[in-house]
Amino acid sequence: MGKKAQKDQGGSLPNREIFERMNFLYQSSRFFATLAHAPTAEHSNQPPTPVSSSSTMPLARFYMKEMRQVARKSVLRLSPHIKREMCQICSSPLVPGVSCKKRVKGKGNCRRLITTCMYCGGQKRIMANSKPDSPHILFVDRPEHRTIK
Repeated sequence: MGKKAQKDQGGSLPNREIFERMNFLYQSSRFFATLAHAPTAEHSNQPPTPVSSSSTMPLARFYMKEMRQVARKSVLRLSPHIKREMCQICSSPLVPGVSCKKRVKGKGNCRRLITTCMYCGGQKRIMANSKPDSPHILFVDRPEHRTIK
């Protein structure tokens, strides 16, 4: 291939293979977490089983843990959105209604979104928007701070 053909394949992103690997691990972890509680036609009237008894949840936790280790070994930062969707204690993917419970507590300006992991019982407290006219925007979501153009 010539140099022009190589440039036409897309923008050069350092560590592209590592990002692709992390993306695959994240997507497969979320898939196996939701697969653990997917209703089937023959068992649709039975109540859902607890998270600890599902057979695919340990695999989902393993993939999420691997993603964290790949990012740590290659000195890459995970997006805050991904960090909010994984338990820091047991590395399980936090899927609302499947592997975690979410609720809003507090009044006025002190409102918090509390995410509780159903697997280990760990909690995350994140500031919730109390004023709709001035929403809180993460640093990475602000247009003036984006590095990739």
